[in-house]
Amino acid sequence: METAGVGFRRSLTLMKKNHSTDTSPLKLVSDELTCLRKVFRETVQSYGRRLDAEIVQVREAVEEVCEAKKVSASQHRDARDMLTILRGMRVKTEKGRRRDLKRLESLVEDLIELSRNW
Repeated sequence: METAGVGFRRSLTLMKKNHSTDTSPLKLVSDELTCLRKVFRETVQSYGRRLDAEIVQVREAVEEVCEAKKVSASQHRDARDMLTILRGMRVKTEKGRRRDLKRLESLVEDLIELSRNW
């Protein structure tokens, strides 16, 4: 899979090659903005896939402990901490703010750290 940065550089190179056919700065800016939109969408998708995979990783760890016959006191404590973290999550998805993405990422990092102790 192509990384967004490489794709963006490649498209810029292609734009430069097309420079001789249309020298209008407005057309070139429009083409660059089209490329920027593509890079943005690819980056957001990659970020979402990575964060989703980390959430799945934590869930699988929790389910594995649930199926265990003996659960230690520290695992119960960690599970309560996870529950507190999850229930305390405050994001406004409809606003689509970077701050909310940072909160989600931080929350997932905390959950991963707690599940590593298992």
